[in-house]
Amino acid sequence: MEVRLGHGVDQIDEEGIIVAGECISNQTVIWTASVAPSPTGKWLNAETDRAGRVRVQKDLTVPGYPEIFVVGDTASLDQDGKPLPGVAQVTMQQGSYAGRLIHRRVTGKSAPGPFCYFDKGNMTVVIKGFAVLQTGKIRLSGFPAWLAWAAVHLEFLAQAGLRVSVFVQWVWTGLTEQRGSQLIVNHCGAEREKAAADASHDAMASIK
Repeated sequence: MEVRLGHGVDQIDEEGIIVAGECISNQTVIWTASVAPSPTGKWLNAETDRAGRVRVQKDLTVPGYPEIFVVGDTASLDQDGKPLPGVAQVTMQQGSYAGRLIHRRVTGKSAPGPFCYFDKGNMTVVIKGFAVLQTGKIRLSGFPAWLAWAAVHLEFLAQAGLRVSVFVQWVWTGLTEQRGSQLIVNHCGAEREKAAADASHDAMASIK
């Protein structure tokens, strides 16, 4: 195993990856990433947790700044003695709560109670047509779970036109085994062709 620090992956295709201009042939590429919060805590000079997320109050405001709300991956809030996870449903519920609170302030109504996250469960896609789902005591896997995931995914898209576009693209991919947009390009192949062309040019120059 060789660890390379301080370098990002420039390109990925079906033959390997390009790191710092070097093409590394590989048939299996595993990509991982972590969530990094924005530097909001530094801007506000507010208390942050060890990950750099702003420690917010129960109404999602910054201590000392009742007019500033922080939600989602940038916010750190404990519930039942544990920090809330950095997942989409936490962000959506926090955003909805902040919107209601702001509306009540503007209209002169009393503020709602403190924010309380409700865990609706978890689902993830493993491969095409196969997913896993857990909500309460219900646990599903396989194609039924994938259908549930697809329905939830489409439901929470912002616009009806976008829902139709995504659904049509899924159908196209399922029928043709091809993506609607080509994202993978043969960058390694291009590097090899350029190297071969340079070598041929040098050989011809030597002969001359």
